[in-house]
Amino acid sequence: MVLSKRERVLRTVKLEGEPDVVPIFTLGFERTSKTFLDYQNSDERKNCLSWVQSKATKLKYYITEQRFWNVDANFMDPWGVGKVKKKIKKAPPEYPDCRIDTLTGRLYKNVKQVETGLDYSWYIDGYFRSPDIVYSYWDKYGKPSELINDRPNYSPQIWEAFVEALSPYLYPMAWLPIAPHEALFEGMTITKVAYHMRKNPQFIHEVMAEYAKTNVEIIKRFAEAGVEIVFMFDDLGYKGQTIFSLKQLREFILPYYKQIYQACRKRGIYIIQHSCGKIDEFLPDMVDAGLNGIQALEPAAGVDLAHLKETLGDRLCFLGGLDSSRILNFGTVAEVEEEVKRGIKTAASGGGYFVGPSHNILNMPWENVLAMRAAIEKYRKYPLNLA
Repeated sequence: MVLSKRERVLRTVKLEGEPDVVPIFTLGFERTSKTFLDYQNSDERKNCLSWVQSKATKLKYYITEQRFWNVDANFMDPWGVGKVKKKIKKAPPEYPDCRIDTLTGRLYKNVKQVETGLDYSWYIDGYFRSPDIVYSYWDKYGKPSELINDRPNYSPQIWEAFVEALSPYLYPMAWLPIAPHEALFEGMTITKVAYHMRKNPQFIHEVMAEYAKTNVEIIKRFAEAGVEIVFMFDDLGYKGQTIFSLKQLREFILPYYKQIYQACRKRGIYIIQHSCGKIDEFLPDMVDAGLNGIQALEPAAGVDLAHLKETLGDRLCFLGGLDSSRILNFGTVAEVEEEVKRGIKTAASGGGYFVGPSHNILNMPWENVLAMRAAIEKYRKYPLNLA
């Protein structure tokens, strides 16, 4: 049995048993890292150099890195960053040399990476610390839900041509423009979010409602186009713990996640979410709310993938789980191979697992990159043989 990329991805996300091979998913290289420069200069990249063209729009899409990893799925769509008309402006004067995202209040500053000298856009602080500030920005630039861009064409012809162009190489997941929890705590700061949760909870609900409403409206457009899987980035955890408590999640975050998840479910769309950190205790509630898949599964944060597979594996698809923070970056080639075997052994039995690193690749030795890639190809075949 040899499945197409689409068949393999959907069978895995739908939890319909073992496909032909364990599908691959990665977040890819961090574009300012040393490893990305190694990749750029590698023969392997040259051998994978590829563009595909949509028959509907004649637009070309660069898929060299996706081919390098031999991914089965990737978060990419023909509408890109233009889904919401957000503006990046010069930050208020108390933040010199910074920019502000007027949609969320995040403040950024470009700083050169030490190893590569390339500009990296660092998150600096959150500016939306009070209702007055938020409302003033909403008045000036529009609420998030008012900034949805009506110009992109979400016709089935656009999506189908995009999928067709990519079909020999991967199956795409359309991605949502707002990470609601992350936008909340980065735009407002964790301290101020916690303060308003106690003193002005309605304000938190109002902001979260706007973020959720925006994503739901985009999901409606995805459904019109025929999208089958949606990907949402939204960090919930640190190393070793969640950012907010389970009680706070249930009161302030989960109701809006449920709106997003159920908007997908109602339209026959599956939703996968990325979240860093140890979020094990959140996942049962998130699955009950309608989540179909979780990506990252960060070993260095303390995520217990074996326990999650045992307790939620019949309801939740898993993506990632290889230790990017420690083994992939600092281990030997042999240890990298063993890490790939561990991830597949832990989560791939019975299907429902995409193998790959928990995070994007930062400063991973090039020999480890190639070792991981080779080990995935060596051990991904069903029936599993991890000897």
